Amino acid sequence: EQGEELLERLEELGPDESLTATVEVEGAETEESTSYNVIATKKPDKQKDNGQIIIVGAHHDSVEGAPGANDDASGTATTLELARVLSNMPTDTEIRFITFGAEENGLLGSYAYVESMSNKEIDRTVAMFQMDMVGSKDAGKLIMYTVDGEKNLVTDLGAAAGSRLSETVNYGQEERSDHVPFAEVGIPAALFIHAPVEPWYHSPKDTIDKISKDKLQEVAEIVGAAVYQIARPDTPALEHARVAPRPVDYDFEERELE
Repeated sequence: EQGEELLERLEELGPDESLTATVEVEGAETEESTSYNVIATKKPDKQKDNGQIIIVGAHHDSVEGAPGANDDASGTATTLELARVLSNMPTDTEIRFITFGAEENGLLGSYAYVESMSNKEIDRTVAMFQMDMVGSKDAGKLIMYTVDGEKNLVTDLGAAAGSRLSETVNYGQEERSDHVPFAEVGIPAALFIHAPVEPWYHSPKDTIDKISKDKLQEVAEIVGAAVYQIARPDTPALEHARVAPRPVDYDFEERELE
């Protein structure tokens, strides 16, 4: 009743009038905590540095009560494996491997990271690959989601890498992960995820026994090949590229995440 009364009073206000209200909430608690992003950087070969940056990401937090084996220990493990594999390979591009904190609280870790980037760093960053929920036995096929539902450099390279592995990887439109802050500042970014997600998403049943090694390997090979296509020294630097030079055919798909 009080809410309806407040709404009526707001509707009666003139253009130059304002209304102040005080709200008391009983039984609620607030808690301040600190979250961390974990960052490892592979510097390019000194003699071949093209000045560009690739970001490979996942998130290491989970919702309360959920072990988070797929959401998103699967993406975190794949990020670590790609860091291990690429660490000793020749590259002319800086690669930043980042696992973000507080994704489940509104992408706080990735927003904080993007806000910490200088304009020069943003301009130098040519691609962001986000891996989230990439290992469940019971989820759907791999798809690449962009914020605007348009193809970009990341999806082009992901589709090309998939085709070399006899996998067709389509793209769609979805936010809800750490690719969003990067896309909002103009960095080509995409979310790699299996969709629709498994029935026990965000539940105590998100445990390691439901993880598929084959799905993890599929994503690692596709994202790894796409990243290395940019970073390998014998490929040209991508100056302000939004799409790949020779993309393969792949389609937009209206596939729901849940």
